[in-house]
Amino acid sequence: MTLDPPVRKSLPTDDDGGFPRLLALVQQRFAALAATERPLFRTDLPGVSATFVEHLPPELRQHYTCSCCRGFRERVGGLAVVSERGELSSALWPSPDEVPAAFARSVQALHERLAGADITSVFLASERVVGTPQTGPWTHLAIDIPAARRHQSLVATAGQAAAAKREDRRLLERGLDEFPVAVVTRALDHVTSEGFYRSDKAEGVLRWLLGLHEMRAVVHDARARANLLWVAAATAPPGFCHVRSSMVGTLLEDVVAGLPLDRIKERWADKMSPSQYMRAQVAPSAGNIAQAEKIIAAMKAAGSLERRHARLEDIPLLLWRAPVTDTGAPAAPAAPAAPAGVFGHLAAKVKAAVKPAHTITWEAFQHTVLPEALRIEAQVPPSPDRFMGLVTAVQPDAPPILQWDTAEARNPFSWYYAAGIDAEIRRRVLEAGGTHEGCDIRVSLLWNNRNDLDLHVHTPAGAHIYFGAKQAPCGGFLDVDMNVRGETDKPVENVRWVRGTARAGRHRVIVRNFAFHHDPTCSPTVFRVELEVSGEVFHASAVISPARQTGEASDVLIAEFDYVPGQKLAGAPRGLQPAAQEAGAWGVTAGQWAPVRAIVPSPNQWGDRPLLHHGRHMFFLLEGCRDRSSGVGRGFFAETLRSEFHPIRSTLEAHAASTPLAGAEEATACGLGMSDQSPWNLALRVTTATATTTYLIDRWQ
Repeated sequence: MTLDPPVRKSLPTDDDGGFPRLLALVQQRFAALAATERPLFRTDLPGVSATFVEHLPPELRQHYTCSCCRGFRERVGGLAVVSERGELSSALWPSPDEVPAAFARSVQALHERLAGADITSVFLASERVVGTPQTGPWTHLAIDIPAARRHQSLVATAGQAAAAKREDRRLLERGLDEFPVAVVTRALDHVTSEGFYRSDKAEGVLRWLLGLHEMRAVVHDARARANLLWVAAATAPPGFCHVRSSMVGTLLEDVVAGLPLDRIKERWADKMSPSQYMRAQVAPSAGNIAQAEKIIAAMKAAGSLERRHARLEDIPLLLWRAPVTDTGAPAAPAAPAAPAGVFGHLAAKVKAAVKPAHTITWEAFQHTVLPEALRIEAQVPPSPDRFMGLVTAVQPDAPPILQWDTAEARNPFSWYYAAGIDAEIRRRVLEAGGTHEGCDIRVSLLWNNRNDLDLHVHTPAGAHIYFGAKQAPCGGFLDVDMNVRGETDKPVENVRWVRGTARAGRHRVIVRNFAFHHDPTCSPTVFRVELEVSGEVFHASAVISPARQTGEASDVLIAEFDYVPGQKLAGAPRGLQPAAQEAGAWGVTAGQWAPVRAIVPSPNQWGDRPLLHHGRHMFFLLEGCRDRSSGVGRGFFAETLRSEFHPIRSTLEAHAASTPLAGAEEATACGLGMSDQSPWNLALRVTTATATTTYLIDRWQ
């Protein structure tokens, strides 16, 4: 058995050249860089160990050829960081002037060769220590990897994650080449123009891409440009590098195709419609579901998928909170003290201290008005689209699944908007050639996959309107029937009686799943029904085929109602909500003033590292406001999940789309949501110690 010769002792000797000092400097340099957020990279620096030994004094070379140190130098001796100008420098080796004289030439040679090396991958390591610090009495080159730097995923190894980063870098470079600066600039001009729906979903990515184009234009050295692109890929938010396959990619393609702005806006709004977030747009494959089972099991994250409505007392970060009494109710502003003196008991004539409305931005309001506010009331808007709710984990200790939630700084909160979809129903009906206006009775069905859902309407005369009998003698007509062969993932069906044709009596509406198309897992489908009777509109959302049923076994009874020509219904059919009262479905009345219990920024803005590419939202949590829906599909959205979950996105979307939120009776963290991407027009009535003033907040800033 041959052992490596003892090359040095752990304490300095006359002939070791000062190794302990070199080791300390190497560890200090790496620890200082590892404590920052700068990415570390592997390079193709050849012969690191040989270069190191060759430049040592001849009498010391034999002392530094042990297998432990040689393996360390070969594995990480070429680690590098990238400067702002794109230059490589060593992440390990100190300046030659700092090291003991015996190592100065070796370190100088490594620095010189590294300057001309190319990056090969991001450096990721899962172990706590790289190298072998000690063998018997001998000390070797080794470094500690801080916990924050370790690759700790249970889904992918460090090597697999590094390979994914290489692919990110490749796709980013391809995206920059395919969409030059003029295209990105024009797309950014479009999304920042007024009326571009959900522009926050594109603006951050486009500004990031534009910054990379500007970098490529000013950095003339090809190697420096390549290095800076590696930095961009290593630090990019999830999905940013996949330019062509992202939503922004479709926008850029529309710009390249030369489509007019109105058409680009329309196509973008169609893709970003709230109804598209009801469930996965493509049903998960059997393989994806199996992969999801493995990943969730490996991460022990089954409990992380259980979500509930948040309560006000759950929220750790409040920008403002109304004073409360001992019972927890909002406190009224303190009455002014009675004046002293002989006539202090007399009631003086008091002028109302209510000042007229002032138009102001949120930024100005936050800094000048909010600090003095004792009571704030918000005027409830007529549209339900602004209503929102905060969501959190049922099991607070379950592993993080959201991008802004980490094991070191837990933040399991997310949010959703009510985002009424009646406009989407109307658009689809009209595009399909159906009749939406001028009806005695209209029933429209919307869903978002290729399964063949069908409307079945039973009339007072005994007729059965469905795909096999589209037109009834009583005037009812199924004028839109979709997905007979699974031809679209944006289907709609429509049954209507034009004005003056509907007969009195009981009508019965059923939704049935005729067949699954392109869905081998037979996933449940979320759908939305809109019922219009005598000009009054009602909505209902539900899930069909939770146990893979089709045909009559899948039937969901939507409504039974008695129609009287020319008259509105006596009340909403059971299970349906009047559209005009959807604000009331949240416990507050449109046009009325509701006390604001708290103001809170969206969870992606909390903490020391806000993720602003998810937009800036401000939430006004209202007294008595509560989402009374089932919360299906609102637990989380795939775009906010951590990168480990992206391979199983379709399965998680399908899961969220069919899973209701828990804790609906305690959903006290609900209210109105505003963002920096759209006009606010929010009226707030603010009471301070001296006056009550109404403000109209028109925009963020």
